[in-house]
Amino acid sequence: MGKIEWAMWANEQAIASSAVVLLGGIIAVAGQFPNWPFGAYGIVAGILVALLEYPRSKRQNGKCVERKFQRPLSRVVQCCGLITRNYFVRFVFYLLLTVPCCFILPTLLGGMCFFITSIIYFVAAIKGEEWKPVLEDYKPSQGPTVIEAPRHPPPRHP
Repeated sequence: MGKIEWAMWANEQAIASSAVVLLGGIIAVAGQFPNWPFGAYGIVAGILVALLEYPRSKRQNGKCVERKFQRPLSRVVQCCGLITRNYFVRFVFYLLLTVPCCFILPTLLGGMCFFITSIIYFVAAIKGEEWKPVLEDYKPSQGPTVIEAPRHPPPRHP
């Protein structure tokens, strides 16, 4: 049985949470809720989290499928150092993002999703995981891999 990589789960949870908060913020601003500035906060927080979490981390076994157009954002996350690479910092970040999202109804669900994300990142931090860029595996001189077709057909039994 393999080891659970908590950071991969937290990454997917954070992207889903950012979409929920973004949609809730749009609803709060468009519906002119009484505390609609919290909806504007939800829009900004959703976009910020989506940009932070879009680049995937390299898995512990070294294999990873990059998301499309992940490379520029990976360089940004890599340049920010400890602030963006350490999962304990991300735990605190998502915990702090949770609080303003819980003040109005449209962003409440997204705020609870951020809380769950922070808990998952806390578990990843305790397990010693850290964000690692996939950029190191990239070799621009490497061409596309060509797989040859089989030369003999599979055996056919009567």
